[in-house]
Amino acid sequence: MIPSATSPIDCATDMTSFVELFERQVQTTPHAVAIEFEGTSTSYDELNRRANQLANFLLKRRLEPEERIGICLDRSTVAIVAMLGILKAGCAFVPLDPEFPVDRLAYIVEHASIRTILCDSNYRYLFPATGLPAAGLPLVGESTENNRLQTAPDSCGALELLDPEDPRLWSASSESPDVLLSSDSLAYVMYTSGSTGKPKGVQIEHRSLTTYCLADVQLYHLQADDRTLQFSTLNFDVAIEEIYPPLLVGSAVVVRPRVRANAAIELSHLIQSNAITALHIATAYWNEWVDLMSASQSTVPDCLRLVIVTGEKISVEHYRRWKNLCDHSILWCNAYGPTETTVTCTAFIPPEDWNDAQMPIGKPLPGYDAYILDDTLAPVGEHETGALFIGGPALARGYLGRPDLTEKAFVQIQLNGEVEPRRIYRTGDLARWLPSGDIEFAGRVDHQMKVGSYRIEPGEIESAIHQHPNVRESLVICDEVQGQKYLVAYVVQKDGLEAAELMAFLRERLPVYMVPSRYVFIDTMPKTINGKIDRTALPPTSVAVVARDSAKREPSSELECELAAIWSNVLNVPDVSVDDDFFLMGGSSLLVTRVIAQITARFDRAIPVRDFFANPTIASLALQLSGVSGDSTASASSLETIQVSRDLRSRLPAINPFDCYSLGCRIAGIHYPPFGTSKRRNHAVLLAPSYGHEYARAHRNLQQLAILLAKSGYDVIRFDYAGTGNSDGEERRLNVNQWTNDLRAVAEHACELPKVARVSGLGVRLGACLLCHATHHPSPVKFDRLICWDPVVDGRKYWNVIDAFHHRELHDLTRFLIRRESREFERLGYAWPKPLIEDVQSIEPSLFTRTLAQHKQIITSKQEPVPCGLDGWELLNVSDEVLWEEHQYMSSAFASPDLFQTVVNILEG
Repeated sequence: MIPSATSPIDCATDMTSFVELFERQVQTTPHAVAIEFEGTSTSYDELNRRANQLANFLLKRRLEPEERIGICLDRSTVAIVAMLGILKAGCAFVPLDPEFPVDRLAYIVEHASIRTILCDSNYRYLFPATGLPAAGLPLVGESTENNRLQTAPDSCGALELLDPEDPRLWSASSESPDVLLSSDSLAYVMYTSGSTGKPKGVQIEHRSLTTYCLADVQLYHLQADDRTLQFSTLNFDVAIEEIYPPLLVGSAVVVRPRVRANAAIELSHLIQSNAITALHIATAYWNEWVDLMSASQSTVPDCLRLVIVTGEKISVEHYRRWKNLCDHSILWCNAYGPTETTVTCTAFIPPEDWNDAQMPIGKPLPGYDAYILDDTLAPVGEHETGALFIGGPALARGYLGRPDLTEKAFVQIQLNGEVEPRRIYRTGDLARWLPSGDIEFAGRVDHQMKVGSYRIEPGEIESAIHQHPNVRESLVICDEVQGQKYLVAYVVQKDGLEAAELMAFLRERLPVYMVPSRYVFIDTMPKTINGKIDRTALPPTSVAVVARDSAKREPSSELECELAAIWSNVLNVPDVSVDDDFFLMGGSSLLVTRVIAQITARFDRAIPVRDFFANPTIASLALQLSGVSGDSTASASSLETIQVSRDLRSRLPAINPFDCYSLGCRIAGIHYPPFGTSKRRNHAVLLAPSYGHEYARAHRNLQQLAILLAKSGYDVIRFDYAGTGNSDGEERRLNVNQWTNDLRAVAEHACELPKVARVSGLGVRLGACLLCHATHHPSPVKFDRLICWDPVVDGRKYWNVIDAFHHRELHDLTRFLIRRESREFERLGYAWPKPLIEDVQSIEPSLFTRTLAQHKQIITSKQEPVPCGLDGWELLNVSDEVLWEEHQYMSSAFASPDLFQTVVNILEG
């Protein structure tokens, strides 16, 4: 059982490790739900047994005590099992964010002396041999012959990548391993931005983790019926707060699903649909959530009872708006704490009548101490500003391999005549005591910045900028406009250097949140008499430029002008091109919600966040919002002849003109040329995707191709099969004849669209076969041109590939922490009806040789070549590497610029 809430810290000193506390909770609530993820629940007993299996597997590999093991995993049940298993083995885990550049990951692996990484198979490419201490061992259960990693020259050991979906990791004993863990055993290492130009590893011991978790339980009144949302990435210490304290009280951790929700306010949808009661959220995300709810006139989900906001200074205006959005009582907390104090060290819970101009960061958590000291390390008086220090057993051990930094940040003091010195951490923040006993944040001692709740050292960014051969000198600052923070880089260049070039250079070396979005190019840096950069003499940030890949194109319609004004306001950019990529201009997922909030307020129409990600330019977003034909006289409200999907289930403007699609398929979207385009071609293109995991992989590419073709003057129809996208249908009754009947019906409808004289078809993989089948079916479709992208020409071989994917990914594995038996017709989570299987297996080259279309082309990416000699077909090779049959790319998106251009060239004749 968890110690009493009245005295948890007294017991913390007696606890040897977090593992002991967790195992006590398992004995108390073995059958309670510990983790929920994408429809699968894992009990405390199952979680504990799986963690034991992994721990015992690791122990067989003769790892050293406190050996650091990398975790390169997405949010999932397996990721939490991995962290617990590593702790139980007496090792320490090191989160490796797959979004980080390869060079940064290589540095962390080498610096932390990591020999073993638990790595999702689709992230293996992030750990090439070059630059790592060693490489060469295959995945567990995989032969050396199939291993893609090569041994690095002069390697001193072996870097081993363990696939968490390999059943051999879970074949060891499920009994608790016999490992002695003490309170000072290392639990994990979290890497943060470093002032020296390289990230630094913060070492957290079990004592620190236990102290923090017990304080969290007491302060926030965590209870067994809580359901905490695991929302953060694993390399952000908020994830520790989301996962560990709930597991000590018998409550459930609900892991955010991998697929983005189709709701206008995604976070509210996640909370409500999963009955979340406790939410830990970064300040920047909370601000945007408040803005979005205010714009849509919605309220805070009524299931929430606890909200903890952390990371940056709280906007009092947002807090007041938050209060107006709450229809029920919620425990709301403003939390503060650097990684060196194990997540949170102080918290402020505003009383009901609180209405001050600035929100304090509160009082120390139970078991923590706070000190505000002057330059001599003596306490300052009330209202006096000094340096903030934190003390207590939750402090980090120090920085891995950096005793110099550790000695500077962690100091010893003696107060009030104490005999024994106290170890305290220098936060680098300025603060003052308020009469209430709360602490008020007063800024930074140095130039360290907090942007998007990430702590950033400008020196690390400047070090990366200086690696560019055309840079002489640089300085990075944080600018704030209307509450939004931006990184601005002042750069002295040697030769001509564009912002887009420098940003692309930095994206290969820094995490996205550390790449400046504004650039000021100057001839020389202004200096003081002492030779330091004179920050007061720098040009204003208003002259900064953004990264732009192409020439600026002005908005041409009223809708585009209104969207450009919104973008300009949100991004703080005076002029916006309709072709500018929102994210290259400094946009982030946080700013997306601000754009959506303003769109909602302006047009009274909410759009899902994922719709915006699919349309990151004003041109494509305007098309998505309007959904009207290419008639130059049309306006954004001209919807008399077009029935646009009001629930926005598709990612782009969609219609559903036939009820007969309820059996098998439906149209995923009809894309019309932009308003007033001079390129109207009177030509419609029908896009037919593949099925199962290949549909998921090709979805975004076909969506972007549809946008490209629509901008080029084509009417484009994207087709969707029931059960694979957002459509409804009785997929168990599907067969090839049903699909081709639907394709024919849609093609006939395309001929009836306004000003359409011709219809062409483009099919992907299995979709290519369906289109070909439709051309020789009774009442065949007469396509002007027929394009097949990597078509399936051998049905039996194709089915064997799908079967192999299924065996690797699902069959009898523990991907979902439950043993799944093979279902006869289920492949990769998609139910394949038996008639469909038989039809697919019968596909052969003769299907293509008897195709009736006159203009026929086969596009092949770099895969096994399509058999030559297909009568009347032209074979075109493109440089894209789709790699349909490679397991590691099963769930990855891929770009196809060469293929896109080839399609355009074919259609243009």
